[in-house]
Amino acid sequence: MITIGINGASGKMGLSLVRLIAESKDLQLVAAIDRSDNPSIDKDIGLMAGLGKALGVRLSANMDKKIGVMIDFSQPAGTMKILKECLKYKTALLIGTTGLSTAQKNKIRLAGKKIACLISPNMSIGANLLFKVAPQIAAVLGQEYDIEIVETHHRFKKDAPSGTAIRLADAITAQTGKKIPTHSLRIGDVVGDHTAIYSTLGERIELTHRVHTRDIFSRGALKVARFLAQARPGFYTMADALR
Repeated sequence: MITIGINGASGKMGLSLVRLIAESKDLQLVAAIDRSDNPSIDKDIGLMAGLGKALGVRLSANMDKKIGVMIDFSQPAGTMKILKECLKYKTALLIGTTGLSTAQKNKIRLAGKKIACLISPNMSIGANLLFKVAPQIAAVLGQEYDIEIVETHHRFKKDAPSGTAIRLADAITAQTGKKIPTHSLRIGDVVGDHTAIYSTLGERIELTHRVHTRDIFSRGALKVARFLAQARPGFYTMADALR
């Protein structure tokens, strides 16, 4: 049985993870963590997730024991706090939080010398296929094609452009040397849409990934968590986890 903790447990992604872990036969939720000023601190996370039953895991502000894998969907400050605690307890860390600075990412990479770590702005299999295919298409089309990215998320998303859009643009830039403009829309309750547009005189190609439910991210995160639970200390990528 793999023990799992969630940082940012009361958020939309955190509660989605709680529900899926409760259905799993090989994963056990043992810690639910959030900010100390969260009004739900000390409430049972199972009831918060709408499971209709208590799980015996209460929302807490701190990690106080070794866990198999900590899954982080919080804010950058929360990520750095949980990183210190994971290092203290030698716990593998999976980070889905976006908006991390370069300095923060470098600290996480250094932590890979002591624990298994992985950062990904998007944990769906489809999005990671997009990261792979989009640069290949750009390379074949060549310099005659203009390339831009349009991403759409719900009105409450704080960072723009999204981490997925940045990762996609960086992947295309690495292949082509082009600087790729990104455009962000924050409307309604859109979970996440990303489109790479390739256009030249006379034609246009659009490569789009759309997410209909956050559960797709959660399922991907749990797949990666299973990988990290068995991994040695190191800084890993989604390509490592999805082989």
